[in-house]
Amino acid sequence: MKKVPELFQNLTDNLISLLIYGAIAISMVLGFVKCVFPLRRLARCFRRAIHNLAVFKPQESGRPDWQDALFLGKPMRKQWTRFLVNAEQLDQRGLSCDVEDYINDQEIFPEYAHLQLSEVIPGLLTSLGILGTFIGLMRGLGELDLTSAERTMSSITTMIGGMRFAYGTSIAGLTASLVFNVLFRMAQGSATSALDDFNEA
Repeated sequence: MKKVPELFQNLTDNLISLLIYGAIAISMVLGFVKCVFPLRRLARCFRRAIHNLAVFKPQESGRPDWQDALFLGKPMRKQWTRFLVNAEQLDQRGLSCDVEDYINDQEIFPEYAHLQLSEVIPGLLTSLGILGTFIGLMRGLGELDLTSAERTMSSITTMIGGMRFAYGTSIAGLTASLVFNVLFRMAQGSATSALDDFNEA
């Protein structure tokens, strides 16, 4: 009869472990897909636009490449179209239009690279690691039985398993948070540098 509660306890422990590690993995993947990869894509779009400006290949219609709404790619189509419309209207009046007013990090990055989410994910990863730590400690210390030497030795094995889970989730959460922060900052720096180069070009 004792084996049924033990089996249920093992299933519960395994499910909790799967949930914590799964949540850390899902948060990490979500951060890359929604924050890091879009910034890298923006950097590539700016670099490609700089190259096209340097080469300046006119299209079949005779218009230069930069007058195309998709010159900066789909992520910035709305902003670039708005710039083209305003630039044409101001040009007819003899006024200049600064591209930096329409293509800048305040206009592009928050909408496309989900900057608010990028601020939440490191804290979420760390919190999941800490949550796993407390669950592991509770699991280990909750099974500690000091009533006899035999039960003490048996409960120490369970406690060590709980401690292993506690430290494992802490390491996983902190490592994932650190890796995400480093890679996101690198991608953000690359996109900002490419944006600055584009505005100069």
